[in-house]
Amino acid sequence: MTVLFSYAFRPLFLLATLYAVAVIPFWVAAWLGYLPLPMALGTPSWWHAHEMVFGFAGAAVGGFALTAVATWTKRPPVAGASLMVLSGLWVVARVLFFMPSTALRAPAFVADLGYGLLLFALMTREVVVARNERNYKILALLALLPLANALFFVGLLRGTSWTMRALLAGLWTVVLLVNLVAGRIVPAFTRNWLKLHGRGAPDRMPPMFGRLDGFATWLLVAFAVLHVLDAPPQSIAIVGVVLAATLLMRLARWRGLQTVREPLLWVMHVGFLWLPIGVLLLSAAELGLVPPTTGIHALGAGAITTMVVAVASRAALGHTSRPLQSHPLLTASYVLITVAAICRVASTIGPAARPLLMVSGAAWLLGFACFAWRYVPILTTPRLQEARSLPLT
Repeated sequence: MTVLFSYAFRPLFLLATLYAVAVIPFWVAAWLGYLPLPMALGTPSWWHAHEMVFGFAGAAVGGFALTAVATWTKRPPVAGASLMVLSGLWVVARVLFFMPSTALRAPAFVADLGYGLLLFALMTREVVVARNERNYKILALLALLPLANALFFVGLLRGTSWTMRALLAGLWTVVLLVNLVAGRIVPAFTRNWLKLHGRGAPDRMPPMFGRLDGFATWLLVAFAVLHVLDAPPQSIAIVGVVLAATLLMRLARWRGLQTVREPLLWVMHVGFLWLPIGVLLLSAAELGLVPPTTGIHALGAGAITTMVVAVASRAALGHTSRPLQSHPLLTASYVLITVAAICRVASTIGPAARPLLMVSGAAWLLGFACFAWRYVPILTTPRLQEARSLPLT
């Protein structure tokens, strides 16, 4: 227990991984009629959307944020009792939302909002005490997550029209976090790897954050707001096309094609590539060319999930003093999760929705099973230096 709650990435990445193994196979089986559909959150689709955004992604966001903040602020990591309470709130909410009855929705709402508020409070304490002004924007996004969640719960209870908009707000908040984090780590990690392996001239390295990055970020914020507020379709589509082109230009400058030999890096580039794809598909949906769920799944199953796995795998290796190298199981996980995302997006468009959904669910399950097989031991055992110092008995 001491090891598990010594760093936030351990329990929260573990919970996100185990939940991913269980929740999507259950959802696919229920959608195909083999299991009862979950009704705890109004409709089965709302349950699915909520649990992917605030459940799966919510745990991963907490694991990353509370791990990274120790590096950002040079303060001791959040650990012990507060981390136990945070993890416990997440688990209680997931269990209660899984129940077929709505009788326990009230404590589930309290636990779920408690997780988001406690995460925000812990992050605020670390960032403000260290006067780490650069990461106030992270705090703003973490504050939006429980706010969107609360609006969803209120809308659910009152039967209001904003319920789906609240879910979209939660999705876009996570997407904005992905964009912000990826904009910091993908070019930096790529630049370091290229230098280490002598794979690029100094003037051809991925650039640091500049005007193009800032423009893309603010345009992404604008697109998210327009989409959540259901602005006129043509306006959303125009902004979306410009945004997708800008994001692709940004990604091209990060030299991802030169990292194909290192899965720990190329998976991050693939994860970011899903952002312009998702934006383009949402823009096409505004013009009636594809269903709205096509772009939503490109962002959720594509960008968010891929980046969660990419960041979790690298962070767990680095913070347990293991070499930053991939493993056959890990590489297989990256490939399978990418296949799952492609099939899930394709299932919303083509006529073969049922078989594509089944393939997507199977690839997701196998992908996260590979990830769990590789990472559960890493997340639950001491750092390598500590492990070597322990007696063999």
